[in-house]
Amino acid sequence: MRRVLLWTAASLLVAASMLALLTFTYFWRSPAYYPRPLAASPTETRIIPRSQYSEEHRRPYTYRHGNVVVFGAEHKPASVDLQLRQIDEMWRELRPTVALVEGRLGFLAPGFMDPVEHYGESGHVYALAKKDDVQAYTWEQPLDEHITDLARVHAKDRVALFMVLRPYFSNLRFGKPESPEAFVEEFLGRADHPAIRGEINSIADIDRIWQRDFAGGKDWRDVSDETDLPGYLEQLTEDSNDQRDRYLVRLISHLSAEGERVFVITGSSHAVLIEPALT
Repeated sequence: MRRVLLWTAASLLVAASMLALLTFTYFWRSPAYYPRPLAASPTETRIIPRSQYSEEHRRPYTYRHGNVVVFGAEHKPASVDLQLRQIDEMWRELRPTVALVEGRLGFLAPGFMDPVEHYGESGHVYALAKKDDVQAYTWEQPLDEHITDLARVHAKDRVALFMVLRPYFSNLRFGKPESPEAFVEEFLGRADHPAIRGEINSIADIDRIWQRDFAGGKDWRDVSDETDLPGYLEQLTEDSNDQRDRYLVRLISHLSAEGERVFVITGSSHAVLIEPALT
């Protein structure tokens, strides 16, 4: 009996060690936030506010300024194949030393999971960075900073609802998940930030706030950010995107000043709004 127990313990230890090794070497983890604080850029005052954004522009919206390429993707499944070819071409021309990826990509097992199917154009750029051994970061503002900034000007429960549901709203354009609740549960931890803690702890809390504030409209499970979000969520979207654009310009400016060749993958609206700050 003792021998069996020892063998079982040893087997579990080996399995745990193999899983840890795979986690750090084989499985893809989300690109890290940029690790250093960023100073304000003198050009960020040129960023077009989200409230002044016009959708009358080409898609995808792409450009190169010096050693910076910005690929503003359309984020529509029907356009993906063409955009991937364009990304590949611009990637080869730039030969980047740093890739900046929109969003926080999750777990992915290469060879078993398609990065484009799971994470769209950002997944493809991250795959290119992995293939070419290029440093990749998410260009998102660190979540703690972002939530704190939003909570200074918006009610805590509204910020909590927005932060938890925003990934779902963005993902819905690629198809409704089999279980919206399971998808959103992965992001409930966002509501545990000190600035908004206690407002949302469960799907039931989301349903309660949604029924209180958006009765008579679409259920949150059917809302996509391809169109304006309901009520105050659209104002939160504008303020959030303005913050994100400022951070992105600061990051690009910082990396450019350090001599890096920077490839940025983002939605087309962000590419339009930040361009005046990069020229």
